[in-house]
Amino acid sequence: GWPEPAYRHHENGTRSFGPDAAKKYGRVFKVKPGWLLGLDNVDSGPPPRSREEDRLVVNGSVEAGVWRASEYWDDERAFVIEGMPSPVPGAKRFGMVVVGRSMDDAYEPDTVLDCISIFDAAVKPQTGDHVIVECIRADGLRELTVKEYREENGRYWLVPRSSDPRFQPMEYGGPDHEHFGESEVRVVAFVIAAYPPRTLDLMRRMGMVHPR
Repeated sequence: GWPEPAYRHHENGTRSFGPDAAKKYGRVFKVKPGWLLGLDNVDSGPPPRSREEDRLVVNGSVEAGVWRASEYWDDERAFVIEGMPSPVPGAKRFGMVVVGRSMDDAYEPDTVLDCISIFDAAVKPQTGDHVIVECIRADGLRELTVKEYREENGRYWLVPRSSDPRFQPMEYGGPDHEHFGESEVRVVAFVIAAYPPRTLDLMRRMGMVHPR
């Protein structure tokens, strides 16, 4: 059911494809869309529910509103919030700490964002969703940001929710956009919850936050 030239490009890796194509390929080949897109290395079967699904691992940071090189912690900064069941069992889930004030209308610095992979959530973003966006540069550098997603008159925008007018919306190719240029921009996760510093402090006092 795919045009042969497009399929050949996708199979050979000479052209990338988006979430919708990944979901279709995943159904046919019985693998997870996120695995096809190189976002995880999980197998194709749904994992059994375990204690791991009731904890949020916070092991990275994301700049609010502007691009910032991907930073994943593998040291004493990483921590775990216990007693937080995943709303999407089996989906890839991760926590990230907000850096900067360019989304200050929504998130103050040091807020923890609870995120679910868009490829496991199996729905497209809609106007108003807060999303984690990844930019893959030609040299392989990966950058992340958090933005508000908007659709207006057939155009797609990634919008910083900031009180500072220096931060402006950027146009985005959309969820079905196929990458042809030197840099690839794609939405990789939904923000499903946010825990500001005062909430994290309370969780720590309740014994819910532990070093990883």
